[in-house]
This record gives sequence, C-alpha cells and structure tokens, in this order.
Amino acid sequence: MKNKINLGIIGKNFGYKVIYKSFLKNKKFKIVGFSFKKKGTDIKLPQSIKIYSGWKKLILDKKVNAVAIACPPKLHKTIIRFAIKNNKHIFCEKPFTTSSRDANFICNLVKKRKNISHMVNYEFPDIDAFNFFKKMIVKIKINQIKLDWIINIKKRSKTNWKEIHSKGGGIMFNYVCHAIYYLEFLFGQIKSLKSELFLEKESGLKNLKTEFFFNKNLLVKMNMKVGLLKKIRPVHQLKVISNKKTYVLKTELNSLSDKFKLIAFNNKLKEKTTKILFNSKKNKSDFRILPTFKNSKKFSDWILKGNRQVPNFFNAKRVHLIINKMILSSKKNKKIYVKSATFSS
Repeated sequence: MKNKINLGIIGKNFGYKVIYKSFLKNKKFKIVGFSFKKKGTDIKLPQSIKIYSGWKKLILDKKVNAVAIACPPKLHKTIIRFAIKNNKHIFCEKPFTTSSRDANFICNLVKKRKNISHMVNYEFPDIDAFNFFKKMIVKIKINQIKLDWIINIKKRSKTNWKEIHSKGGGIMFNYVCHAIYYLEFLFGQIKSLKSELFLEKESGLKNLKTEFFFNKNLLVKMNMKVGLLKKIRPVHQLKVISNKKTYVLKTELNSLSDKFKLIAFNNKLKEKTTKILFNSKKNKSDFRILPTFKNSKKFSDWILKGNRQVPNFFNAKRVHLIINKMILSSKKNKKIYVKSATFSS
C-alpha cells in the first residue's frame, strides 16, 4: 500500500455527507470508489473516483484495500461477510448489523482473519467535549448522573428502515446505541440495568427510561424521548452532580452543526453562577465529521501499523448485547444483569 490506503465507500447519504468528507481529511487514504444508486443523485465527486454499479464490484476490485460501509444495517452482514472473504479492511457505520446474532456471526468470522482491520463508527467518545469531560470526572466524587436526550424528528413513513428495529432502525439502533457506547467510555462497564420502553399516547412520543448500574455504586438515570416535538425543546445533556458542583455536558440539537459544551454550576451558592468549562468552536460543519475523521485515523493506524483500535466489531457486539438486555428488562419489568465484556481479535 506504500502508506496510502485505497478506500471504497458503499452508500450515498451518510457515505457522502460524513464518511467521504471525513476520510478526505485523512491523507493516509485515497478514495478511489463509490457504490450507490445513480438515479436521482446530486453529489459531486472528482472524475478520479470510480462509480460502481454494485457493492460487490467495488469489493472485488483488486485496487481497493478497504471499504467504508454506510448503507442500511440490514445489508451489513452480507457486505461485511463478502469483504472479509475478499480480504478487505472494513469501516462500518453503527449499529453494525441488525442483531446480536449477526454481530456474533461476523465477529467469529473476523477472529480467523487476524490481518483484517475493522472499526464501527461510534463517534461520541471522539467529540472533544466528551474527551475533556472524561479527564475531568475522574477527579469528582459523583452523587448523581442524569442523561436526558430529547429528539425531534420529522414524521417518516412507517416502512422506512429508520423506523423499524428489525432493520437496524428505531429508537434503540438510531440513538440508544450511541448512549450505551459513550456511557461505558465515561463510566466503565454496565453491570446491570432496568428499562421501561413505552409510547406516550397523547404526544405519540417513543419514551425510554433506563437505570444503568456501574461499579462503585454509580447509577445513570436515562430519559429519552423521540418523535415530533410540540411542547418540549430538543436537547442532549449529561448531568453529573457532586457535593460542590453540577456539571452539564449538552447540545441543543437545533441542527447537525450544533456542538457540545460543558457547563459547571456551583451548588453551594444561593445565586446560581455558571461557568463554561469547554466550548466547541462554532462553525456550520456537521458535528459528526470531526469525530469520524478521528476514527478514520485510528483505522489507518491499525491497517498500516497493526495497532488494534476501538471501537471495533467486538465493541459493537457488546452494544447489541446491552440493547437486548434493555428490551428484555422492559418486557419483564425487572432488573437485568449484564455480563462483563471479553474482547478478542
């Protein structure tokens, strides 16, 4: 490869808006191909990038060293299996297949192919504000942790894959998977959980309430609402409360260009004073591009230097496991224990 990795991208929407724009920034990659349906496309690509009529043709091209998969999750298992068979390095969008069973199947395949690098694009731990927060919270004696994620989405067709859990969509695979991954990044492995998943009749909002239990008696109370918001403002915020201060990591979710900031409140003062501890640079770029670029750098480092990276297929398989436990907990209305992770390559 001579320190230049030829990359092919499968999928048009996220594949162009985020994957393409992120990997362009990484000089270790040369984007040589794209696979998507040409009909109705409005994306602009250099003539040097070949457009393949199907993803199999892209993978079979001997010039392609690695593939980035950004198509609907129901296709992940088939595409990844074919890519492994043809000895391609694989960068896949979350949730990485549509089930724990399929994730396990792929992990068993890749265990036998030590030469293949693989990553799943869980982005939040590579957002600057999250990294800053992680370094800071190790010094705090935490009393309470609350996660509120209120998401406003336009009404979609019920047949759209993004609305169907079995196709890799729905509240769990579109949103909750991110929270699971970054909560374990911040606080360690989830030991047990108790979930309640329900539909609010009046508002039509999908609602998920979960208590995540960690070591050292840490508890995260998560409240998530997804749907067409009328009276509630969208927000994504993680609140950590200590004796002296309350720390809030948040974004307003008005657009994809909104960035996270970290605010501190002094609990002991009568008048609430706020201090901004971290504020991301404001710009109009999609907030997902920078962390995806950072994941691309880890991916190229694994390919070129053999340095195993996260998040990889085995990390994503654990997210599937926890999602299954959350669904089971909601159905049985009881606390469910989660096995410790044992990752292997």
